Amino acid sequence: MKRSELVFRFPTAWQFAAFVGVLFVLTIVVVDGKEVKGSVPLDAWTFDKIMPFFKVALIKFDRVFAHGDKHDEFAKVAEAGHKNRDLLIAEINSADFAEKRNMDMHERYGINKDDVPVLKLFIRGKPVPLNYTGNFLADDIKRFIKTMGGVWIGLAACLEEYDELARLFTLEQDPAKQRALLAEAEGKVTDLKDDDEKRSAKMYIQTMKKLLEKGKDFIPGEIKRVEKLQTDKISNTKKEELKSRFNILHSFKEEL
Repeated sequence: MKRSELVFRFPTAWQFAAFVGVLFVLTIVVVDGKEVKGSVPLDAWTFDKIMPFFKVALIKFDRVFAHGDKHDEFAKVAEAGHKNRDLLIAEINSADFAEKRNMDMHERYGINKDDVPVLKLFIRGKPVPLNYTGNFLADDIKRFIKTMGGVWIGLAACLEEYDELARLFTLEQDPAKQRALLAEAEGKVTDLKDDDEKRSAKMYIQTMKKLLEKGKDFIPGEIKRVEKLQTDKISNTKKEELKSRFNILHSFKEEL
């Protein structure tokens, strides 16, 4: 097996205990002069030690002293993913001078220095990582992780409990059982204390009702409609509202 065809295996209990200590140290490291909270700096040695502990890992391949808009968007992804124990957000930053830092890892995964930053999604059990080719925007990247990696990461306005109800709703073929899930979603609203969360919950409920009324073709059509509206000249408040709706619609799209 080639080194680039790494297949993740579950660690032993003592390996996990040792890893927790290592990860604690790594997560407070300042990466190349600019701290990225929630992201772990890796090299050839630590990569092979740490990767088996995670179901999914998003790795940013970049140069040392990374900065700029794309780096800032990546930092937002790292912040959003820090509570999910199945998900690792990490960086492998290289330098093509002096000791050629991490150039071996960039070569291992076919990274051209002129193309960085490059994002790759590693999924346990799959030998080849997935390349991210979308817009370098935090919500787009998070949606990629969520859709392709099968792990939850917070998109703007999305609620983990309601995302699970959306997943079950779109998998279910029986309208009676879908209505039961709708009733469950409606019942959970009263448990929410935050007004923003209540607004989000109502968007999930509205979408479920529309699916019951119009069928699964409603989702792709509504996504296109919202995308078009986002290109119009609208207020910042309306932009945020459409962004929230767009993200919640994708929670239903993923299982269709």
